[in-house]
Amino acid sequence: MKKFLKNNLLMKIISLLAAVFIWVLVAYNLNPESTKTLTVPVKLTNVDQLEANGTTIVDDKITVEIEVKARLVDIGKITAADFIVEADMKKLYGDDDVYKRCNLEKKDPVNNANIILSWNPKSVYIDVETEPLIERKFAIVPISDSVTLAPDFMKGKVTVSPSEITIRGRRSDVSKIYQAVVYISGQDVNEGFTEQYTPTLVDEKMNELKPGTDLPSISPITQQVTATVPVMLSKSLTVTVKPTGTPADGYYLRGATSSREKVNVIGPKEDLKSISEIVLDPDISNLSEQKTESISLTRYLISVSENIKLAENESDMITVDLDIEKKPQKLYRFDKIEMENKNPLYEYTMSKDTYNIEVEFDSDQVDKPLTENIRVSVDVAGMGIGDEKTFSPVIELPEGCTLIRKEDVTIIVSEKTTPYVPPTQETEPPTDPPVIPTESQTEIPPETVPETPELPTDTEPDTAEIPTETETESETPEVPAEPEMSTEDLFPVIE
Repeated sequence: MKKFLKNNLLMKIISLLAAVFIWVLVAYNLNPESTKTLTVPVKLTNVDQLEANGTTIVDDKITVEIEVKARLVDIGKITAADFIVEADMKKLYGDDDVYKRCNLEKKDPVNNANIILSWNPKSVYIDVETEPLIERKFAIVPISDSVTLAPDFMKGKVTVSPSEITIRGRRSDVSKIYQAVVYISGQDVNEGFTEQYTPTLVDEKMNELKPGTDLPSISPITQQVTATVPVMLSKSLTVTVKPTGTPADGYYLRGATSSREKVNVIGPKEDLKSISEIVLDPDISNLSEQKTESISLTRYLISVSENIKLAENESDMITVDLDIEKKPQKLYRFDKIEMENKNPLYEYTMSKDTYNIEVEFDSDQVDKPLTENIRVSVDVAGMGIGDEKTFSPVIELPEGCTLIRKEDVTIIVSEKTTPYVPPTQETEPPTDPPVIPTESQTEIPPETVPETPELPTDTEPDTAEIPTETETESETPEVPAEPEMSTEDLFPVIE
């Protein structure tokens, strides 16, 4: 019995070893090597050094496929997280300015290294798109449309501090940004206030752009800005333009208009009482053409009171259009001019048919006078028959006119061809019958002017005289007195 048991134990051991051998043989044949493909993210290293050189990666979510070998029973345990594939951004190469290439480097598996028979990336390199990294400053714009005010109050110009923000990121991301804004709100506000806000980045349509999502390469904004909203009583002021100086010679100011007729301001009640208009005083000295001048309203307000400010919706700069025009001119022609101190026995004529002057008017609003409203005169006293003298006439113009050119005129004196009849001093015609002159009446010598001209008759050629004012009767009937006439009536002035 004992011998049988000993032989049975040996058989058991042999049977166990045979079973193990058979199991290993079967397991090897029934659990062969298996291959698996996984998509593994590529870890980019030294990106900060790349950015320090002014370049960044457009897409940092780069992946690569790897092939893994393991036993069939183990292959299902292996995942992409077990592997590390790196790309060193310091080792980029390629001639293209945008697209570069970088070799891949695999690391030891993180997990399941004991069941992974082998693994390798399907590609030994990756293509990387690069882009310049830029930095730009944006003005921070306060938007206070949501601030409602109490009656008779108005907002002043809202200010923020700091007034700009610096954004750094890929060129494509930064170029999407239009400006940075802060949104301010308030209800029934009747006094100024100050608060802190975080700027918001927006595009041209005022849509918000969120860093990290809409702008992947730009970090979230943590900077705070302080917004100050002045609120005071309001008043509307009239804008008046009163230029100073004088335009260039020959030019005048035709008009001066500002781009706004009214300007809204805010300030303390006592200060607003002292101002009703803003008087702009652009300098037009020596201007000879039209000009548009930009003027700061704040400069004028400070001259009245430092407490008066422009309302929020009012721009500081206002433009003034200065209309500078050339003064109008006109040529006048005269066929006669006035001659003073003429001898009634002489004939005075100009050496040419017309006399010309040129007149300039202060503006186109000045009435251009008629020729008869302009006096052109010369003094011909002392000239005798046969004399010829050149004069510079005296020109008298209406107000608003300036003489810019005149001519000299030559006056020629000759003997009068018509008899001279001196004016009578009587104011009423005589009642006595007139003396009828005879055919033998002689002509008065041209170079002598008798005190009392004689009128010869047939009966008394040597004694006939024109009656004086004191004589009422004579042996010869008196010549009827002519109505009183001026020298100009008898001898019209040549124009």
